Amino acid sequence: MQIAAGALKAGQRLDANAKLAVRYGVATMTVRHALDVLREEGLIVSQQGRGTFVASDPPELDTSEGDTQMTDELSEIKAALELINSRLDRIEGQVRARP
Repeated sequence: MQIAAGALKAGQRLDANAKLAVRYGVATMTVRHALDVLREEGLIVSQQGRGTFVASDPPELDTSEGDTQMTDELSEIKAALELINSRLDRIEGQVRARP
């Protein structure tokens, strides 16, 4: 988020994993996983013995297609939940009606 917002500039060194873990209140393993994701997305680079840095030229993010797909998936999930809720309501009504 800070990279996208420009709070962290290209070439800026990130804090050590332990310091990031304390700052964000997470385990160091969580920090490692997050950094792996950022590295895979090309947002950061690591240099052995030097540290981890914000990538010089972060890739342009085209989220329009991803946003559309996510919106479609969320709509499907919402419809499925509504169906489940209606079935659950019907079953609860049947259970209450039993003698």
